[in-house]
Amino acid sequence: MEVQNGSGKPHIAIFPSVGVGHFVPLVQFAKQLCVYHGFSATVITNKWMRAAKQVTYAEYLASSCLDIRFTELPDVDFHEEDEERMKIETRISKFMEKAAPYVGDILHSLLNSSSPISAFVTDFFCTATFDVATKLSIPTYVFFTSGACMLTLMLHFPKFALEHSVSFKDEEEFCVEVPGLPVFCARDLPEPMKDRSDPVFHCFVQHCNRLPEATGILINTFEDLEADALKALREGESKPPIYAIGPVISESHETHLCLKWLDQQPPSSVVFVSFGSGAFMSRKQIAELAHGLESSGHRFLWVVRGEQKFITFNPSQDTDLSELLPEGFVSLTKDRGLVVLNWAPQIPILSHPSTGGFLSHCGWNSTLESISYGVPMISWPLFAEQRLNRFMLINHEKVAIDLKTERDGFVMRAEVERAVRTLMEGEEGIKARENMRELKEKAKTALMEGGTSYKSMATAAAHLMEKQAFK
Repeated sequence: MEVQNGSGKPHIAIFPSVGVGHFVPLVQFAKQLCVYHGFSATVITNKWMRAAKQVTYAEYLASSCLDIRFTELPDVDFHEEDEERMKIETRISKFMEKAAPYVGDILHSLLNSSSPISAFVTDFFCTATFDVATKLSIPTYVFFTSGACMLTLMLHFPKFALEHSVSFKDEEEFCVEVPGLPVFCARDLPEPMKDRSDPVFHCFVQHCNRLPEATGILINTFEDLEADALKALREGESKPPIYAIGPVISESHETHLCLKWLDQQPPSSVVFVSFGSGAFMSRKQIAELAHGLESSGHRFLWVVRGEQKFITFNPSQDTDLSELLPEGFVSLTKDRGLVVLNWAPQIPILSHPSTGGFLSHCGWNSTLESISYGVPMISWPLFAEQRLNRFMLINHEKVAIDLKTERDGFVMRAEVERAVRTLMEGEEGIKARENMRELKEKAKTALMEGGTSYKSMATAAAHLMEKQAFK
């Protein structure tokens, strides 16, 4: 398939991984290149596990005046016998391996179009596509959708795993020492790095091993947030150039009835409760969370997702709230709470003056959005690198309240109540709020003209167009 683009602008191809948390930041990055640096971009999409929000966001950009085009992969024949038992990271990695040849076909077409591409930008789950880009002599950049601490850990991990033969899931108190990071316990390692007997461990090591092959790595972070990790990355040997260009978050003009409800609440009085686009909870945990919110006495806006067989980014739409929540919960909390099924517009909620706290899974995008709008957090990590994010938010930045879990990861209602009261009433919550306000200003400064992220983005843009410039 040939994609025509005769604009004469520097032109790049972008291939996001699966899920809203990977798709939106990469496409927002493309938008910034188009708006501020005169690029055109072709975004390669796929149908597998595609969420409705991705479609809406793509349609919005496609209908804008920006020079962003979307082209879709042909259907990828993807079926794994043990898919239901696979970790989400393994499923994504295996899908990307099968999708790589189709990505190569599109890159070849773009390379031979009227406006040849100068670079290919993808993310760390798509290392299988490095080979097809290399074969076509297209420089490949990684847009890293987690933070610099996670990237530092990933680049160091293959060596670390060779030096320590333990399965870290069985050695939770094992001390992990990585340059640029404070020492932390193995229990806070990202989930894919813990269990050597799980295929996800080996998938992740493979991705880690291939990251240094990238021409450059763009990180969605900023200097004042992760200075030590960024310093370690730049001082390390055999590392690609590092560009800290964040926070890259999408603007949102989405509307929802919950925003009208927020308009009626006092300033900074509402705890927003949401666990991202991929997470889900058991009905037992949902009920326990409901009782904790009820007992806290504080206002809340809660996005609930129904049970799933496994982590997915396209949840079932036919679940009824009455099937998920404890009997009588809605009526008991109707004067101070609102529950929304599956989705609510996160950025308008976090930026709303009535929002005073965020009970979150600590996914990186949610973390950056919370920082950008100065909303302190309660940390409830569920999977991926969220435990590492929590560790940094609580121990380093001191902008989040810890939520203690039982041995099996379950959170009791009394702990939910304690954490909400601590954030909204206690001294620790006051301090977290002050620290988050300071971090918000630092994030804002980084993006302003002359700021660290502003300059890093300009440097990255110059490098992304070099191949075309020298044709």
